[in-house]
Amino acid sequence: MIGKKSKVLIFLYLIFLVVLFLMCSTDLIIREPEKEVYRVAVIIEDVRDDNYGNFRKGMDQAAIEFNADVQFITLYERLNAKGQMELMEREQQDGVDALIVVPVEEQRVTDALRENQVTVPAVILGTGSAKEETTGMITIDYRAMGANLAEKIKRNTAKDCPVVLVEDTGGKSEAGGSFLAGAAEVFEQSGYSCKLEEPKGEEAYREMLKGLSEQGTVIVAGSPEALAETAAALEEDSSLSSRISGLYGRGNTLAILDDLDSGLITGLCVTDEFSRGYFSVCMAVGELEKASTGKTMKMDSYYIEKKDLREPKYEKMLFPVE
Repeated sequence: MIGKKSKVLIFLYLIFLVVLFLMCSTDLIIREPEKEVYRVAVIIEDVRDDNYGNFRKGMDQAAIEFNADVQFITLYERLNAKGQMELMEREQQDGVDALIVVPVEEQRVTDALRENQVTVPAVILGTGSAKEETTGMITIDYRAMGANLAEKIKRNTAKDCPVVLVEDTGGKSEAGGSFLAGAAEVFEQSGYSCKLEEPKGEEAYREMLKGLSEQGTVIVAGSPEALAETAAALEEDSSLSSRISGLYGRGNTLAILDDLDSGLITGLCVTDEFSRGYFSVCMAVGELEKASTGKTMKMDSYYIEKKDLREPKYEKMLFPVE
């Protein structure tokens, strides 16, 4: 038989165990350190984010790993430098911890950093070399990208074949301008005849294609938007396809990749947008935690054709799994 005193001790012991369990389960003894959530605003140069699908996937992955709240902000008007600066100021006033910016005008953003108009860490996704004022810079050499594309086109294109360079629709971006300048330099040095077109609107694209020489023309689009518009015009009127010997450009939206797969687009220049988005958040958080690993990163670009879409290297890059 258990004595009265033993029963009391057992009862007290059970109460002790229950209290200990409750204290542990409610963090009264072992308290998990609270992780700070970093607010990061991403301000791009466009009114829509169609071109940023894989980029956003990379940012979302980094946000999970580094405990960041990433807000994706687009302009009200495409390529509006003044509007972009106003959004940067607004986000600072709203208390964001860091900015990631795809500049409409790179120099304008750099000047704002130099003059301390930007008071939070800023990562710039640009076309030039890193500036001391930035936390970090992830660059793409669009001029070299355009030159590389022209070299690829030259391999299968006779010198008497005219080349039409299609400028960005709705405004001129630094990336698009550099891309076309690089392509034009290679073509002109090699003796090709180049012409610049700046169509405004769907009908203008159709008119541009109808005015091409019957002998076949190479078209190089300077932006994903211009490339998509040209491909759409060709798809709408298949008779226009006989006027071109190839449609080329840059971009990796699903629509553009579908057009490459269907044969409307001949060749593409692409970049690893998932990694660009991922590392931009890494740079921003690294600066906030005083653990930044570098000031600049240069992204590679790749030329692909339809046959490359099923290669594991490009498939993983163009269709990343979240």
